[in-house]
Amino acid sequence: MTTAELREKAIQIENWLDAHFVDQNGAVYTLIDQASLRPAQETLFHDAGARKGVGDFSVDGYERSELAAYENCGMCTGAYMQALLYQYRVEHNRETLKKVRRCFTALKRIFEMGKQLEPGFFPKIYGNRFSYQTSTDQVLYAVMAMDHFDEFASSSEKAEIDLMIPLMINFWVKRNYQYTYFHLKDMQWPLIRFPALLLLACKHSQDAVFKDEYKRLLAQGFTMAPEFAQLKEKQAGKVKPCEYEKKHNAWLVVNMADCITMDVMELDYLLSNDPGNPLARTWKNSLMTMWNEAKITLAPDGKYYSQVLVDMKTGEVRRTPGYQQGDRDYHGAKSGWSSMIARAAVTVAKYYPPDDAILASVSNVLNFLDVNDFTYYDEPERFSPEFRFNTRFLSGDAIANWLWAYWQDRFQNIPNH
Repeated sequence: MTTAELREKAIQIENWLDAHFVDQNGAVYTLIDQASLRPAQETLFHDAGARKGVGDFSVDGYERSELAAYENCGMCTGAYMQALLYQYRVEHNRETLKKVRRCFTALKRIFEMGKQLEPGFFPKIYGNRFSYQTSTDQVLYAVMAMDHFDEFASSSEKAEIDLMIPLMINFWVKRNYQYTYFHLKDMQWPLIRFPALLLLACKHSQDAVFKDEYKRLLAQGFTMAPEFAQLKEKQAGKVKPCEYEKKHNAWLVVNMADCITMDVMELDYLLSNDPGNPLARTWKNSLMTMWNEAKITLAPDGKYYSQVLVDMKTGEVRRTPGYQQGDRDYHGAKSGWSSMIARAAVTVAKYYPPDDAILASVSNVLNFLDVNDFTYYDEPERFSPEFRFNTRFLSGDAIANWLWAYWQDRFQNIPNH
């Protein structure tokens, strides 16, 4: 695909996203029904199993369809906002900046809804209404996008950003990074996720308490390695095999799309904002560790395998066999979330130029995927029957991250940007 053809494709995908994935308040839906191209109706879940937890799209007081539409809308909106900001850096189109502000308004609305608990709580807005559910990935995507927007924001918008980001991070600090996650009461969230967020809070508040907390976490050894590295640790004998791995005599690598995106965002922020830290070399090496583990899950057709097996003896990479009785979680289905790996790879390439293998993988994803390929999961036969509803969606994460990968790559290729 030529440079001009790929740009035209990006504009078409952006217009398609605006037409099908943006709600009345500017938030980007997490999932839409692949058949109707609208938010899912409850009938789409007609064959789902009994309600058990997050994997079943179930939270008391909300319909499954309400979760499907908004579970990750903070992430999706933040990702689209990042894509638009890179587009604006490349093309300086005022209409693009208007869309950025639409995303910002949507994130502010979620922030305002969170005040029903307390200022700084950033909720998952199931059914476009308040819930007590949240997660650190929602916060990460939102605050990183707002921080990126700060450069182009008006004075009043800057003041709003300077208010929101510290409050959103302090929500976690004052709870010692514990908060209930679905059925897990007062769950301890991984501390490795917070140093980058603490630097952001310090930047936007000028409050040294956040920098002190940043230093405290680093002194405890956090961010010495990426949070989600799986294969390297297993092959080094630091992680014991689970029963499934023993059964197949292979290491299981799972969910690398979601994993690499969070790790790379955090590590990139640390390297960009504390480059002289003694841990900087470790952070840079961690970027490559994540890429080396994520790249083996990319499929030749531009999608990715949500789970693969790596033979313990030969290192051969193969797909999991799919649903077998008793193994419902190890489906290994393809997904359009390869765009998330591509987006992270663009950032990794910034620190390892020129890496032809990384760039070729990014190009493969950008060239192959189009609007009908941005799936949540494919291959229903790989799922146990009560989970086949997962294959009926298009994904806001997938489409927004494709645009982010494309426009960030364009920006990074501008000489002396």
